[in-house]
Amino acid sequence: MTALRQHPEAAHKIALPALLLGATLISFSGIFVKLSEVGPTSTGFFRMALSLPIFLIWALRDGRRIGNGALIPHDKRSMAFAVVAGVAIAADLVAWHWCLHMTTVATATLLGNTTPIWVALGGFLFLRQRFDALFLIGMALALLGAWGLLAGGAKTVEIREGLAFGLGIVAAMAYAVYLSAGAAARRGLSTGQVMFWISIVASVLLLPVALLTEDNVVPQTLHGWAVVLGLAMLSQVVGQSLINWAIAHLPTAFSSLTLLFNPLFAAICAWPLLGEALTPFQMLSGCCVIAGIWLARRARAGRAGSAAETAAAET
Repeated sequence: MTALRQHPEAAHKIALPALLLGATLISFSGIFVKLSEVGPTSTGFFRMALSLPIFLIWALRDGRRIGNGALIPHDKRSMAFAVVAGVAIAADLVAWHWCLHMTTVATATLLGNTTPIWVALGGFLFLRQRFDALFLIGMALALLGAWGLLAGGAKTVEIREGLAFGLGIVAAMAYAVYLSAGAAARRGLSTGQVMFWISIVASVLLLPVALLTEDNVVPQTLHGWAVVLGLAMLSQVVGQSLINWAIAHLPTAFSSLTLLFNPLFAAICAWPLLGEALTPFQMLSGCCVIAGIWLARRARAGRAGSAAETAAAET
């Protein structure tokens, strides 16, 4: 990471592959949550808490190396954004995990991946961002493909509870805030510092909620611990770290759009793990997701590319 920090152009080139790998790893989140033997909020707590030792070592190393504070960074503005990102991811985990327990993984994943809509809308309303027609076409095509992946299987996607729908939308909006705040925090902090403070803030918020609302808080079997550990290591430590690093080198709206690979990979993983074969319509929908992301990338390459380079230079 040090070499990439010194060469922002090289970092920008590998940011997209890193983002896609992160999206691949977090696509397992829904499966881990479904397999967990503790409650939805407790699962979210262990996801964040078990990652803390690794992020602590990473944050201490980065703080000493870049000289902005060994553990508590001197950049208060970036710290504030990291705290906001921690609050947002805690809200996202509570809403999305409960949504998963009320409806299918497919429906919850679809609702959670409406994030690009809220990122673009927030940028339009609060940051005066403008999106050209090709970007909007690409976003629409990718969203359509994501819907086709989840609704085009042998079983239709049904939202049985209005609450599940609301929780899914809240999760998507919270994740949009998480992406934006995380990108802002990365302008003054290292990835390790951002991930440590996000995880500690989220853990502090999730634990009391879990204790007050759930009976099954601690895993009772080796299988139960393996599930929450796998969720923490794969989805949080590796997956979210890659995403948080990559979004500092890519436009936030495009980053959230690229994360639509999440339902694509979730559908692919469900094939061998759950015996849910992809239908021809779902395969076509997967191609739509890829085509939509490619169009959005082409559209933003000129205008947003310069913004991404600026962000990379500041980190």
